[in-house]
Amino acid sequence: MKKSVQQQFFLPFTLHPSLFLFTFASMKALTRHHVPLLAPAISMMAGIVVMTFHPVSWSVLPVLAGCVVLSFMLSRWPVAQTFLILADFLLVGMVTVQRQPPPVDSQQRAEVVVFSEPVEKPKTIRVDLLLPETGQHVRRYIWKDERSRALQLGHALVLNKIGDGFVSRRDWWPGGDGLQRMGRIDRVRLNFLLWRHQLLERYRQTPMEEEAYGVLAAMTLGDKSALTSEIRETYSVTGASHVLALSGLHLGIIYMLLSRLMLGRRRFWLSQTVIVMCIWAFAFLTGLSPSIVRSSTMITIYAVFSIGGRGRSSVNLLAFSAIIMLLVDPSSLFDVGFQLSFLAVLCILLFVPLIERFWPADNWLMRWLRGMVAVSVAAQLGVAPLIAFYFGRFSTYFLLTNFIVIPMVTAILYGALIVVLLPSLGIWLAEMVRIMNKALGWIAQMPCSSIDGLHPSVLQVCLLYAIVLIIYLITSRLSSAVCRSD
Repeated sequence: MKKSVQQQFFLPFTLHPSLFLFTFASMKALTRHHVPLLAPAISMMAGIVVMTFHPVSWSVLPVLAGCVVLSFMLSRWPVAQTFLILADFLLVGMVTVQRQPPPVDSQQRAEVVVFSEPVEKPKTIRVDLLLPETGQHVRRYIWKDERSRALQLGHALVLNKIGDGFVSRRDWWPGGDGLQRMGRIDRVRLNFLLWRHQLLERYRQTPMEEEAYGVLAAMTLGDKSALTSEIRETYSVTGASHVLALSGLHLGIIYMLLSRLMLGRRRFWLSQTVIVMCIWAFAFLTGLSPSIVRSSTMITIYAVFSIGGRGRSSVNLLAFSAIIMLLVDPSSLFDVGFQLSFLAVLCILLFVPLIERFWPADNWLMRWLRGMVAVSVAAQLGVAPLIAFYFGRFSTYFLLTNFIVIPMVTAILYGALIVVLLPSLGIWLAEMVRIMNKALGWIAQMPCSSIDGLHPSVLQVCLLYAIVLIIYLITSRLSSAVCRSD
C-alpha cells in the first residue's frame, strides 16, 4: 500500500533503533522537568506508528489488559512499574489502530452526504463525502458538468461505486437516504457547517476582493476553498501560513475575549462552562480540524482544572489532549497540521518561560515585545525542521511577519464577531484583510525572504530536534542556576 508523505516521515522510526533511543532519551529528560504525561503520549504515538506499518493479525487487547493488571501489582518497584506503564500506552496506541474501521471498499455502492463546500477545479468538483453507516469521510473528485456544479453542502448522493479518487458522470446521481442514516454527532456537525455556509454567503455579499474573501473565510471560519495559489504562496514565503489554519492562536484570542466579557469570579464555574461551550461551538462551526480539536480539548481540560482549583501543567494538558485525540482518531498523528500544532505549542510552553526569565520587562510595552519575540522564536524552533522536511522552505522574516499578523489577526477576529451582529461593518473588516495581504506581499518581495530547496532526511530532522532539546535542557539548567544565585 502506498504511504502518504506524512506517513513516510514515521517509517524510519520502525527501522532504526537509534531513533527509538533518541525518543526514549527525550522522554526521560522531559519527564524530569515535571511533565510526566508527555512520556505516555509519545509512547502511545509510537504504538500507533508500529501498528500502522507493521500490523499484527492477533488481538492486542488481551495483552493490554494483562499489562495493566501487572502494572498495579508492581507498585513496590517504581522503575519497573514506570516501564510497564509506558508499555501500556504503547499497546493502547496499537489497539486504537487495530479497532479502526476497515478501509473503504472502492467497488462498493454507497449512499453518501456532501460534507464540505464543493470546490471547482479545471475538470472536476472536489467534495468531501460522509459515509453515514461507518462515519468515515472520503475526498472525491466528480467530473464537472451541470449536475456536479449544482452540488451543495448537505446534498445526499448515491454512488454506484465509491472509487479511489475520481467519480465519473455515470457513477453517481442525486438522492438516497444518506441524511436519514446519519448519526447524532454528524447531524450536529452538518447543522454547524450549514450555519457556516450562511456566514460565508454573508461575506460574499460584502464588496471585497477575491483574495480578501479567501483569507477572511479561512481565518475566521476555517474554509480554505477560496484561497488562491498566489495568496497561499505569499503567506508561505513570509511564514504566515499558521494564521490561515485555525489553531490555538485563534482560540486563544477568542478565549481571552470571552474571559474579559465574563463578570468577575463570583460564579467562576458558570463562566468557564459558558466559555467551553462557546469554544466547542466555534470548533464545530469551523469543521473540527485537528489543530482546533487539540486547542479546544486543552482549553476544556484547563477550565476543568481551574474550576477544581488544582495545579495545572500546560505541557501535561497538551499531552493529555494529544492522548484523547489519538484515542478518538489515531490517523490524526499522520496529519501535518497535528504534527506542526503539537510541536509548536510544546516548544512555546517549554521555551517561553525560560526566555521570560532571561529578559526582564518593567512596563507593558516591553512585556508585549518580549511576549511576541518569545512566542515567535519558540514556535519556530518547534516547526522549522518539519516545515523544511514537508515543504522545503524556511521563512527568514518570520519575526517581522508575526509582529504584523498577530495584532491584525486579533483585530480581524474581534471584527468578525461584530460583523455577525452588524453586517454593514463587513467592508471595514475586508479593508483590514486587504492591508494585511498587502503588507505580507511587501515582505514576500524582500530579498532572501525565504530559503527554498531544503530537503532534510528524517534522520537530519531528528538531529535538529535533538539540538532543540539540548538547547532547552542547557537553558533550563542555566535558568535554575540564575534563580538560585538571586
